[in-house]
Amino acid sequence: MLQILTNPGAAVEIEGAQDIGVHTFHIQVKHRSTPYSLSRIAPAVQQMMRQFAADNTARFALYGYFPDRTPGETLRISREELETALGEFSNDYKNDIKDWFTKSFEVIFAPDFVSQFTTVLDHLKRTLRARNEAEAFCWHAVIHGYLRDVILKRPPGDRTITLRDLRDLVHQARTAVFEASYAQVCGHDKYLRLLREEYKSVAAHVSPRERLLIIECDDQTHPLDLVDVALCLRRRYFAGESPAPYVCFRGPIGLISIKHALWQQREHFHDGFDYGGAEFSFQSLVSPHLPGHGIKLVDYSILTQLVDHVKMNEVHDFYLTEPADNPFRDARVRHVIIQSPSDLCEVFKSGGSGVKR
Repeated sequence: MLQILTNPGAAVEIEGAQDIGVHTFHIQVKHRSTPYSLSRIAPAVQQMMRQFAADNTARFALYGYFPDRTPGETLRISREELETALGEFSNDYKNDIKDWFTKSFEVIFAPDFVSQFTTVLDHLKRTLRARNEAEAFCWHAVIHGYLRDVILKRPPGDRTITLRDLRDLVHQARTAVFEASYAQVCGHDKYLRLLREEYKSVAAHVSPRERLLIIECDDQTHPLDLVDVALCLRRRYFAGESPAPYVCFRGPIGLISIKHALWQQREHFHDGFDYGGAEFSFQSLVSPHLPGHGIKLVDYSILTQLVDHVKMNEVHDFYLTEPADNPFRDARVRHVIIQSPSDLCEVFKSGGSGVKR
């Protein structure tokens, strides 16, 4: 797949109409321990034929390993072989459609898994700049997990990735590894000073961008700690023409207790409810009737729905155990490991504003 993703912006669909798709070119991937025969590829041929009948501009390849065939060898099937592979479905298609399909489909015989894996590692070294085989192994595991999540969590038709996605993924993983190692080797205080420096603005103002800040909590987190965090984030980002940041706390602590703590401190916020007892409204959260409270509290469970109502420019995920899923695919995202939510009071304490550009 890395060979296909030569253009950083080119989109590749996975587990869509076929295993892999790029525009009108579609690929199925097979690995068999038995010799090649027409019956071994018949189910794949039937699936591709159904798609071809609906769109005869499509082109298809079956990329598969069979122990009796030479890697790199290709073949095309005849109309008679196609009809045999289609079996009882053969009469569902006109002869000219079947003839066109035989010209639009080929079998490409692949090397075994070990050889393919070695090739993938080589591509990771070149394309994603893995410094050695050990790092290439690491990025392979990270990408494998990412692709699994794309398949499991996105509906068919929305399972597209680009080379830029993979580069961003590796960059985030490399950053997370560095930050975790830095904190362990240099100490937590120095790590927080590093984060504070990175989040300090090089300009005199905060860029007017929609921002989402996700903070993971645990059962030791006190609501008043989160009040302090929310106020630090408000002071940092709600300045000049910069809109109020969206703040999302996730974990075992309930959002209601955080709201009560804010109310007791006489701190105002937007949460999508115009008044007590009102129904939640995305419109009231995104464009409140009385703007100016400085923070917008978001329930973690509705983030995927918020995508349809606001174009987020930045997502900052501060996590204790595992990074949060980011539903805003076009936003610039950063995952930062912390020991407790209170760490953010040190990172965003007064003395600078904005984020590093």
